Amino acid sequence: MIRVIFIITLTGALNIDLKSQSITRNLDDSRIELEAINSSIEQLYLMEDVNALTSFYASQFTFFPEYKPAIFEIKVLNKFFKDWFAAGDVKVYKKKISAVEAYSDHLLELGTFSVHYASIKKPQGEYKGNYMVLWRRDNDGKLSIISETFGADTYIEPEVVPYADIQVEAINFTAIDHVNKKLIAEVEEFDAVVLKAVANGDGNARADGFTKDAILLSTFDSIRVGMEYIRPKMLKTYTPDMSYIVKHYYNRIYELGDYVFVAGHYKGGWGDSTKGGRFEGNMSNLLKRTKNGKLLMHRQAGNRDSKLVLVSN
Repeated sequence: MIRVIFIITLTGALNIDLKSQSITRNLDDSRIELEAINSSIEQLYLMEDVNALTSFYASQFTFFPEYKPAIFEIKVLNKFFKDWFAAGDVKVYKKKISAVEAYSDHLLELGTFSVHYASIKKPQGEYKGNYMVLWRRDNDGKLSIISETFGADTYIEPEVVPYADIQVEAINFTAIDHVNKKLIAEVEEFDAVVLKAVANGDGNARADGFTKDAILLSTFDSIRVGMEYIRPKMLKTYTPDMSYIVKHYYNRIYELGDYVFVAGHYKGGWGDSTKGGRFEGNMSNLLKRTKNGKLLMHRQAGNRDSKLVLVSN
C-alpha cells in the first residue's frame, strides 16, 4: 500500500515537473518569437513603413503614447506615424525584453526601449524608457497587439518625445458599453479601494493593493519588481499631508481567466483652484484574482498624456 502511494506521489510530482518544463519551454519559444517580431519592428521604424508597422495591431486596440491622447483606431495610428516620420527621422530604435508572460491566449511583454532621432528642434535627440505590450494570438497562431503603453524612465518635458509636434485628437472612448457588467463591477470595486488609499494619502494601503510579486512601470521611474521595491515607492508618493483626488476611466477590459486586463485613463489633482496641481494620463493594468476572488494589481504601466498643470497664487 505504501509502495502504491509512493508511486502515485512520484507520478504526480513528475507530471507537475513536466508541466512546469512545458510552460517554461513555451515561454522561451514565445520570447524568441517576440524578439524576432521586435527586430522587424525596429527596422520598419527606420524604413518608415507605416502600413507594415500598423499591421501588427489588432482591429481593436489601445495605443498610449506619452504626452499625447490615446489612440484607438488604425487610421489614427497611421496618421500618427506618418506625421511623426514626416517631421523627423528615427536613427536607431531598440527594444530589450525584460519579461514575457502567458495569460490565456495572450502574451504580456515588458521591457525597455531607446530611440535616437533627429528633428528640427532636436538634431540629436534620445528618448528612452519602459514599455508594456499585450499581444493576442488568434486561431491561426498569429500575434497582434491589443495594448501598448510606453514612457520615459526619468522626467522629461513634452518637447523631448520624438513626435512632440504631432497633433492627436482626443476622443472620449470608454469600455462601459462593450464589457460584461459583472466584470466592470469587479474592476470598480478594486478601484474604489485604490482611490480611497490615494485620497487618504495611505501609502501602505496603496501598496497592499499589489500582489507580492507585482511589476510596476510607473511614470518617470525605473521598472520596480516585487513588494520590496513597490512599497517604498507608495510610501513616498502617498502621505497623510499629500493626498490626491483621482478618477479612473476604462477604455478596454479583457477577461483572461484568473486575470483581468484593463486599459484606461486617469485624471486627478491635489489642492484647490488657487493652490495645487492637475494631472492626467494613461494606465495599463493586469489584475490578478486571489483564491478568495479579490482582485490585486499584478502588472502595471502608466504614462502622462499631458503636462502637469500647477496652480498657485
